[in-house]
Amino acid sequence: MEMDKPRILYHHRTQGRGGEGVHIREVVSALRRLGCQVTLQEAPGVDVMHATETGTVPAPDKGTPSLYSRFFRYLTRHAPQFVFEAAELAYNLWVWRHLSRRMKREQIDVFYERYAFFSFIGTWLARRRNIPSVLEVNEIAGIERARGQALPWLARKVEAAVFRRADCVLVVSSFLKQTLVQRGVAEDKIQVIPNAVREDALVDGGQPGMKVREGLGLQGRTVVGFVGQIVRWDRLDLLLDDMARLQPEWPDLHLLVVGPCRFMDELREQVMRLSLEHAVTLTGAVERAEVVDYIDAMDICVLPHSNPFGSPIVMFEYMARGKPVLAVDVGPVRDVIEDGVNGCLFPAGDRAAFRERLSALLADSVQREAVAARGLKDVRERHTWIRNAERILQIMDELVADT
Repeated sequence: MEMDKPRILYHHRTQGRGGEGVHIREVVSALRRLGCQVTLQEAPGVDVMHATETGTVPAPDKGTPSLYSRFFRYLTRHAPQFVFEAAELAYNLWVWRHLSRRMKREQIDVFYERYAFFSFIGTWLARRRNIPSVLEVNEIAGIERARGQALPWLARKVEAAVFRRADCVLVVSSFLKQTLVQRGVAEDKIQVIPNAVREDALVDGGQPGMKVREGLGLQGRTVVGFVGQIVRWDRLDLLLDDMARLQPEWPDLHLLVVGPCRFMDELREQVMRLSLEHAVTLTGAVERAEVVDYIDAMDICVLPHSNPFGSPIVMFEYMARGKPVLAVDVGPVRDVIEDGVNGCLFPAGDRAAFRERLSALLADSVQREAVAARGLKDVRERHTWIRNAERILQIMDELVADT
């Protein structure tokens, strides 16, 4: 007889924007589609299931954001790092009351938490009430991240205790698994589940994206594209330099960069300095629903750089649209892409190698089509959110059975 689906309390402390918001929404939605009852415990004023890519909205029944909500948002955006980390610790006091009450009054089979620095109360309460806990880990203390840390030594001490208490730890890359094992986490309770893509984003072959091409005047151009919420480590500055070097050999080449960037003025100045106004389009932020239209307009999609621990969601989105991918060779990318099979890789920091691999793809349409087709096949079979949810559900079923 089929087991009843677990009732899940999902806790996160994010603002529900960008990749983190996509991940939470898709995992929750997929688990619900599989028949699980999932309720969320969120930070003040956050409603991740209705959040936008550039900001959050209050839950429909909450009306105007509360004082807690406004204060929380102010801290995340403007507070000095030391003050912000003190607030992260204090957050445990606020959420303790909510989680404790829910664990006491609601029927909960599994506590699922997206790990956040200094967030320790959830797994402590779950262990105290004998509720199996699953901890999803996307970053850990002491490694490169967009926002630095003032107290990494304290964050490591806190997270070591959190990882010990969790019954299962889900990580998005083999790099994170190896690092956690080195830090003393039992290897047999760590599962690697990379990010994924929605099934409705999958196509049967590469799409031409003519609407976007016509709107941007890119008919007849060979379009290399990048999509993302641009941060410094994406190294778009190096990508622009590469474009300048490639232009003499490939005069019809055009770079399409899609996504918000806090230093967009610097990129635009670099474009002018390199005389690339005719060869580069920087769109800025676009609506989430329109992202696939821009990807469809690209002939080759690139990931010029990435951090060593995170699983880039956009990589899966490229592959799902049947596009050949040229990506930096770092662990989370290598977990998914096999060089020359379902995508192409180049050594991190080796810009000559990047230009060489890109030129080879530009010159060989047969190779582009082959790696794109295999990438689409792999994503369809292994890297959709529903596949991830099935794996998570299997893990939860095993934990509940052992309780």
